[in-house]
Amino acid sequence: MASKTKKKKNFFAEYFSNFGVRQICDLLMLVGAIVMFVGLFTLDVVTATGIGMLMVASLLAMYRALRVMLKKDINKRSPEYKNAWINLIIMSVILALTVLGMVAVFVW
Repeated sequence: MASKTKKKKNFFAEYFSNFGVRQICDLLMLVGAIVMFVGLFTLDVVTATGIGMLMVASLLAMYRALRVMLKKDINKRSPEYKNAWINLIIMSVILALTVLGMVAVFVW
């Protein structure tokens, strides 16, 4: 009696198996946060670069959420639709904060 065992995939191999907008958005968000954090202790230009990266990442995430919400065959009560609404709201708040942060960096 031989048992069939599933080979576990590495987390990184599974995450990057179909590379797309989600992975670009996540990586950009991570790198932007690190650059912004480093910029808080160094130059305003580095801070502005990090905030700009976060701004672009939040716009990409909003695009992903809108793309899910505007599908013609999606049910309005499905978990994907509800998650897209939640992601859209959260990314809108993050976008507003990054715009406020960009204004604060250039005014100070």
